[in-house]
Amino acid sequence: MNTFKRIAGLTAIALFLGTSVFAQKKVAVVTFYADKHIDFSELGSGAGLVAAIGSLSEDENFNLQPVLDNFHETFFKEYASQFPFELMAEEDVINNADYQAYDSRHGESNDEDRNRFFQRYLTYEGYKPMADNVLLKKNSNELAMLDIFKDVDGVMFVNLEYAFVKKTVPFTAGIQAYVSVRLYNKEGKKVFKIRKAANSKKSVGIVAGIPIMSPDKLLPLCENATAEVIEDLNKKLKKIAAKSAKKL
Repeated sequence: MNTFKRIAGLTAIALFLGTSVFAQKKVAVVTFYADKHIDFSELGSGAGLVAAIGSLSEDENFNLQPVLDNFHETFFKEYASQFPFELMAEEDVINNADYQAYDSRHGESNDEDRNRFFQRYLTYEGYKPMADNVLLKKNSNELAMLDIFKDVDGVMFVNLEYAFVKKTVPFTAGIQAYVSVRLYNKEGKKVFKIRKAANSKKSVGIVAGIPIMSPDKLLPLCENATAEVIEDLNKKLKKIAAKSAKKL
């Protein structure tokens, strides 16, 4: 019995120490943005549709900023506590002089007007829009961020994307929202990549191959699809992150 208690005690200590180790890990969220360009590949690629998508992204009434801001609040108030590591304070990321001076390797952050409505990428205040590089070349954003934030154990990229999807009712389309969360360790190796999607419950009509592009029709669809995917990911995030934590 004493031996059993001793083993149980050692096991509990080991688990505690393991948890403490993960708790000491720190990750910097280095980008938090939404892409205003709605992917239309499922609907085709006619010139009229391309022009309509461009016009929508330039329309100041198609304002996804509140959607992004709400997602940001959920991420840091609800998602963050589910990670087996600590997130670096946002002000320490966005107020870093080297971060502020950084231009994305893929050109997302080069435009001085990128925060205006007609720009493709919307960021949460203070962040730069940055895409990660799947091939992990030497000039990737991931490695650049790890060089700037040398004291962290990893860097995280978070963004929202949208796409048109065909609905079962003929000549109608819905919106699909994607949440992407990618984490890279100090060596620039991928720890995990989470990409979840959800469809809007409602739809808009398609006329001559082009969905109705009215912002007052599409914004509610984007909001609904985003809410759906955020709720779905919130249920699964802890399990997904825990499986990959040992790679950090």
